[in-house]
Amino acid sequence: MKGWELCLLGLLGLAVAQGPEKRRTGNVCSVDMDCPDNAFCRLGSYCVCKDGFVYAAVNSTHKGCLKEARIGEECVQHIQCHSTTGIHSECANGVCACAPTAHFEDDRCYETAVIGDRCVVDQNCYLGDQGAERQAFCVRGYCTCQLQFSPRDNGTRCVRDATLGEECEDQLQCAGAGLECRGTCRCRDNWVAHNGTNSCVESVKSLNDSCEYDVQCDGLAGLPEARSPGAALCLGGACACAYNAVPAGNPPRCWHRRRPGQECRRDEECVSEENEPGYCLAGRCTCKTCSPDAKDFGGAATFSRPPLYLSAILSVAAILRYQL
Repeated sequence: MKGWELCLLGLLGLAVAQGPEKRRTGNVCSVDMDCPDNAFCRLGSYCVCKDGFVYAAVNSTHKGCLKEARIGEECVQHIQCHSTTGIHSECANGVCACAPTAHFEDDRCYETAVIGDRCVVDQNCYLGDQGAERQAFCVRGYCTCQLQFSPRDNGTRCVRDATLGEECEDQLQCAGAGLECRGTCRCRDNWVAHNGTNSCVESVKSLNDSCEYDVQCDGLAGLPEARSPGAALCLGGACACAYNAVPAGNPPRCWHRRRPGQECRRDEECVSEENEPGYCLAGRCTCKTCSPDAKDFGGAATFSRPPLYLSAILSVAAILRYQL
């Protein structure tokens, strides 16, 4: 007979054991004095053990009504323990205890099962001392971790799934697409965190590719070594440059637009008033095909019309670079 079947029989047996018929001694009587100690005469016909006592062998030659015993109480026969804590208890070394294959929970001994084992009731699913909430349940006849938990160590533990930013002990604990465990659950390479959903979303690789969130386009804003935050956005379901940004490079990436005279770090940022490509010279944008006059430097807050010698220097530099 399988363990879970025995457990079911034990539950049924307890209900019967509590009835007078299971305490019947077999003695015929007419009055209580005709019965053994701790028994009474029922219906003037037969002897029954009193409540809290069970009929059992006192020794090899004598039977009588023995006191029911609970876990830790003295006993002589297994049945003294069975009557209070079920068939998965036993009298061991004169004291009631749960059998080696069972555990004590809710005042009874239940056969122990781990995640994946057969079970009858939730109490079979035992993972050690229970915390504030039960982590394992009997679902359709098998022990299963509760929702948002997964098994570890051959089914002897249930570990709560971790989300983005939470501590983790292995890769399996990081629940969700694009997550990996590096002490905490983090986004994998080519994935990026989306704070609104507290999840990882896949980065878009090229302009005009489909997207759902702006953060997916962040990788197209400048270069890894020279970022241009906010220059690429998800517009109309596809990654595109923001209204104040310009695509440049091969493959094209988005750069915040800088006019001649404005501060810059990369040539790709610089665009003339006529939206012609410029370049970054000494930290300031200038244009390739024009003389940097007052109009060109109109975007620089600290610049007025430059001195003639500065104009000459910038003009020569622009001509030489254009020729190159």
